[in-house]
Amino acid sequence: MNFNLHGLDIYLWTPTTPDLPKEFRTMKLTLISNRGTRIYPPPAPEIDLLDYPRCRFESDTVVSNEDIDALVLHITELGWTWVKCQKLFRNDEGENLYSQPY
Repeated sequence: MNFNLHGLDIYLWTPTTPDLPKEFRTMKLTLISNRGTRIYPPPAPEIDLLDYPRCRFESDTVVSNEDIDALVLHITELGWTWVKCQKLFRNDEGENLYSQPY
């Protein structure tokens, strides 16, 4: 079975919901979650936010490691501090091999 790279979860260090580009190359910002709860796109429930929101960028097409590197660099150049990144893979049948937020 093959695995295909389709995006990135990037965790930022910020006490607020980050205002990030909605698209980068073929990847789109599909969600921001905090403590496992989706807060973007709206509507978002009222919860106490932690300092490490997860920002998910996904692509319908396969992306390269270079695309992921470029996205991380772009977010860094925008002034955001990231603390962790996790690549997102799908299998040959198109099933996500990563979890979904609540």
